[in-house]
Amino acid sequence: MTNQNVFDELLLEAEKTNLQVLLDNALNEKDPDKKKVLHAIYTYALDKKQDELLKDKKFVI
Repeated sequence: MTNQNVFDELLLEAEKTNLQVLLDNALNEKDPDKKKVLHAIYTYALDKKQDELLKDKKFVI
């Protein structure tokens, strides 16, 4: 159960982080495995921000 809290905290922190910082870290990482993880975190944060934007009543396509 404790591990779940760690992951929840990690994802919450990713949502709060500037997307450009997340992308820069993913693109500049040398280790291919770390690069995949950082890219996945960036994609997660981007998806959450897009969800927030789409839920806004003022948002029109």
